[in-house]
Amino acid sequence: MSGTASTTRRFTFSAGHRYHVPAWSPEDNERRFGRLTVPHGHNYTLDVTVRGAIDPRTGMVIDLGELKRIVQETVIERFDHADLNADALFRERVPTTENIALAVWDLLAPKLGPDRLARVRVWEDPTLFVDYDGS
Repeated sequence: MSGTASTTRRFTFSAGHRYHVPAWSPEDNERRFGRLTVPHGHNYTLDVTVRGAIDPRTGMVIDLGELKRIVQETVIERFDHADLNADALFRERVPTTENIALAVWDLLAPKLGPDRLARVRVWEDPTLFVDYDGS
């Protein structure tokens, strides 16, 4: 007998960014974002959750090595030690934790399938995380 389950794997990457809207004046950016307009970095933690049927032969929802490879090649290699403001994914959006979660989803959904990718959780630090489930 097999059922469905969700499996989550954790990853880490370090990246820099600043909050800045090019169409706004420096004063408007400073008023809205304060010190976050200054370039700074974070050691992010990324949790990727995949859902699906438990394979009766392997007992797994997904091959964890395959999940690790996909996330590594698609997200970690792109974002680790990067300036997120320079990435094309953030040309039209501020690289907030919320928008990073959206970007990660947009990168992984085509690889894992939006029906299998259940959630991405991006931790900016131990006190702040954002969940995104594609909706």
